[in-house]
Amino acid sequence: MFDKILIAMDNSPLMRNAIQYTAKMFPYSDYHMINVINTSDHSIPHTPLMQKHLKAISKEALEKGRTILKVMGIEDVKLAMPMGTPSKEIMKYTYKHEIDLIVMATHSKVGAQKVHIGETALSSLELTHIPSLVFACKCKPIVPKKIFNPTTFSTYSIYATEIALDLAAHFDAKLTVYHIGKNNPGPPERRIRKKAETRKVEYELVMARNASDEDILEQTKAHDFMVGSRGRGGLLYKFRHIFPTLALSTLERELIAETQIPFLMIGD
Repeated sequence: MFDKILIAMDNSPLMRNAIQYTAKMFPYSDYHMINVINTSDHSIPHTPLMQKHLKAISKEALEKGRTILKVMGIEDVKLAMPMGTPSKEIMKYTYKHEIDLIVMATHSKVGAQKVHIGETALSSLELTHIPSLVFACKCKPIVPKKIFNPTTFSTYSIYATEIALDLAAHFDAKLTVYHIGKNNPGPPERRIRKKAETRKVEYELVMARNASDEDILEQTKAHDFMVGSRGRGGLLYKFRHIFPTLALSTLERELIAETQIPFLMIGD
């Protein structure tokens, strides 16, 4: 499925769980692990002593991550601890090493009016077009058997459905496609259904036109893995490097912050 996986490492308990889950799903992939020494945080005095301290913390995080992977049976892990802005360094490493899956934990807070996602995770998701597996909660490391795909069957979201189908076939899992668009899904859905039949994937289409974020989150409780698109398409998405807030829709931000299952977000 994914040949080269990059884990954006930190020292949190949530990150440990993310590593275990990913290794359980993809035990035969090549693993890379990065922890960026953040030199863009001006609230920290960047003295030689502080730099030494930050490097020690970064090295400790990477060693912890490597130990977790080793326990999971994965020995050969490439480590990196560059200095700079975390999201930019993660993207730079991703493109240089041709990574095809980024794994992140996001430390989210949900306010009454605004969803707050961890800064590094959010910035990375806004910049990258590479599939990103995001963890906002602790999840028991399992091979998924019930995959959930909210979609509008639009041109940009159909790719996420294709990936969801690939995963369902790979893990012998059921795929539930949750249509939240306004229009009839038409030919794109029929093509997905036909592919599911050919690949002997248990497939269910649920029509939920204009479903709210609460409806979608409620549906995730009956599943153990979610695949979705970025929620933005066309001209708006093309301007994401100038206006990063255009990269993700409000719905995607809410799903990332609040979902209690791993969320694989598909870009282009």
